[in-house]
Amino acid sequence: MGQGDKGEQGGKIDQYLFDSSAIIALFERKKLDKLLRGWSLTLSLYELGNVLWKQVHLHRAVKLEEARLVLDALTSLHSVMKKAAEPNTLKTLETAVKEGLTYYDAAYIHAAEEKGLALVTEDEKLLEAAGKYVKAVKSSQL
Repeated sequence: MGQGDKGEQGGKIDQYLFDSSAIIALFERKKLDKLLRGWSLTLSLYELGNVLWKQVHLHRAVKLEEARLVLDALTSLHSVMKKAAEPNTLKTLETAVKEGLTYYDAAYIHAAEEKGLALVTEDEKLLEAAGKYVKAVKSSQL
């Protein structure tokens, strides 16, 4: 399935599935309207927590107290977003291996495909691979 083939009505997709990189990017730019109407996966909350852990523990760029506030806001935002059911596990594994992606990234592709949603990501490798299956865009293109 080529880019833009699925989930379109009148040539434009108005429903999006956001991965954690896109959620962070839009959150930082205070562009919450699309997120509040959008979709994600349950696993993205754990990925968001991991991003904050890296900022506190590995990079020492953020204090724990600040990370707690950000995580609280992200958790609230994530709870409002619709969640796509976890996609077919075997198909996800096959795509992960075929495209050289993590299983997590391949799960976003198949959830978007199954729901007829465009995938929004800041991850260049995922963006390129996802374009083979669904419409895939960066958050700046919304």
